[in-house]
Amino acid sequence: MSHPSSTWRARGTRLARRAAATTVDYAVVFSPLALVGALRSWRGGPAHPDARARLMVALALTAPVACGLAAAEAAGGSPGKRVFRLRVRSRSRHERAPLPYSTALLRTVLKTAVPWEIGHQAVWDLRGAPAARHRGAMLAACAYAAVAAQAAMICTESGRTYADLLAATVVDDTRGTARD
Repeated sequence: MSHPSSTWRARGTRLARRAAATTVDYAVVFSPLALVGALRSWRGGPAHPDARARLMVALALTAPVACGLAAAEAAGGSPGKRVFRLRVRSRSRHERAPLPYSTALLRTVLKTAVPWEIGHQAVWDLRGAPAARHRGAMLAACAYAAVAAQAAMICTESGRTYADLLAATVVDDTRGTARD
């Protein structure tokens, strides 16, 4: 049996590596989106987008980003996971089998797209009329809670987030130590 401090140190390292991998992924995804947002602000886009504009952002930005991240996971790992030598695999399949795209997409939607889109809605509501700010604060709390839940679950013995549990996936360290 390992010493409790070494167990927590290992869990902290796992959390740090997965957080760093996610940061790399978000930087890759966010850079072009930040440019689009800056150009839109510079051109004087609406301060409070209507429902149609919000839906267009979800369809034109969030959905393609989620599909791209899922394709990367199914092809061996997102940019961040490759840098930090992590990979996602199906828990029920052979360790070397590639992750099916449908599984990668489900995991990515749960892990990234849903909290991200809730966050978008929160930002717009927080910038909106006073009546919408309460809803924006609640949506922001939900987005932060989803991210916090993932971080907390990574620190559990299995290291599996709610997205991993629902998609039946596990994140492996490609340096040689797999965890289920």
